[in-house]
Amino acid sequence: MIRLGALVPGTNTTVEPEMYKMAPEGVTVHFERLFISRQISSPLEGLEQLTQDAPRAARAFAVIEPKLKVIAFACNSASFHKGAEFENELVQSIEAAAGVPSISTSGAAIQALKELGLNKLCMISPYTDYQHERGREFLVANGFEVVASKGLGVPILEHPELLPETARELAIATCRGVNCDGVYSCCTAFRTIEILEEVERELGKPMVSANQATMWLMLKKAGVKGPISGFGTLLRNL
Repeated sequence: MIRLGALVPGTNTTVEPEMYKMAPEGVTVHFERLFISRQISSPLEGLEQLTQDAPRAARAFAVIEPKLKVIAFACNSASFHKGAEFENELVQSIEAAAGVPSISTSGAAIQALKELGLNKLCMISPYTDYQHERGREFLVANGFEVVASKGLGVPILEHPELLPETARELAIATCRGVNCDGVYSCCTAFRTIEILEEVERELGKPMVSANQATMWLMLKKAGVKGPISGFGTLLRNL
């Protein structure tokens, strides 16, 4: 049995069910929640709370034996909002606290997009302007061209309430008729795995989502071979 771990924002009710669905036979995923107050004054305050709590949450995984193969910091915006150097420092702090190889959703997304050769991107998210722009900047800083992007402007605490159909409609409206290689959906709280295959059929291009990319890289680092069907091109090509 291969065990994986994920650190999840306390308000995020999307990561766990999506990862349970994507996990192949012989793989289990275990979760620790990161503190975020429901009385935050700004998105930045919430993101700071999540990253500050990461070492504490990672230490909770350190007692598991045999050790987890990989731990993911499963929050997109908290891992990209200060840029690539901060993302790397965050991953290192989790590894140091738990003694387990670690990744972040933002780093996983970059690797997944490069794996599929998706250089010209459409980017979608449920984010407010601050989070969405930081996400776009992170992609550009990592060498991608974002040719179209759209955020819904939904407050951080409300992201899990959005339906998968919302992600599908946003992806198609943003990408249809645009000269792009594929679409990236930011935010681990944005429900997407149910609609990845449908969007790919409609657009004729790959769609990578935050939770899908996180699962892909965790499995890859754990030495798990695919393919895994039903959740887009990325996992079919594992």
